[in-house]
Amino acid sequence: MIPETLTSPTKKSDFVRRVLTAAFGLGMLVSGTILPHPVSAETTDPTVTGLSGTLLVPGLEVMPPGSARGAVHLVGKDGDGEGSMKGIFSFSNDTEIAINKRFVTGKGKEQLDPMISAKFKVRPNVAMAAVVDTTPGYKSSVMLLTGVPGNRLVVGLGANIAVNESDKLANFGQYTGNANEADPFFILLGGTLHLDPDTDLTMDYTGNDFVIGLRHHIDERVGLDFGYYTPDRLHGQSRSVIGATFGF
Repeated sequence: MIPETLTSPTKKSDFVRRVLTAAFGLGMLVSGTILPHPVSAETTDPTVTGLSGTLLVPGLEVMPPGSARGAVHLVGKDGDGEGSMKGIFSFSNDTEIAINKRFVTGKGKEQLDPMISAKFKVRPNVAMAAVVDTTPGYKSSVMLLTGVPGNRLVVGLGANIAVNESDKLANFGQYTGNANEADPFFILLGGTLHLDPDTDLTMDYTGNDFVIGLRHHIDERVGLDFGYYTPDRLHGQSRSVIGATFGF
């Protein structure tokens, strides 16, 4: 994401984010243990960053070999934000690759370069992922993911890697202290609550971003995404995300 200004969230908003994250994570753990949630097209929808998963966090599942899915997302407020077009491709039972082309809306902002990502499924409940951001000034990220299959609950540990000294920003991780730089290590938390056969409630926490979303599938190929970002260190105001996903 292109940062607006580095801001300090109020204690109240930070407390609310923490409470919501803990409550939703606990709810996902309980529902994922008790309720069945079969792996389907809904669990391999593209994230905003590219790989399949919830809205932000890469999931544990990998698309069937030879399949492909695409998505378009727009994140922002009042026409000022960031859009992205991405495609995910699977060539084996345990590997998928994503390409994400982003564009910035609004005056006076520099455009972003593509992101290239890959995910490898180690076991039914363990996956590894890497997200390479080719935009100057951005770090790349690697992560280890585990949780409940079907993306009921996804927990991840990751690291941001800087190739150059000027690389300060990242797509994952917190911005602590007064430095405008993403932390080298981060925690991910994502979850899905199955509301009905066609609709899921999602929650994502990636360190800086906290998003509550809704995913509705028109059919097995086409779906719609809606989400709400709470204010964070890089964005002083809440934002929305809308998107569409489709399969080939």
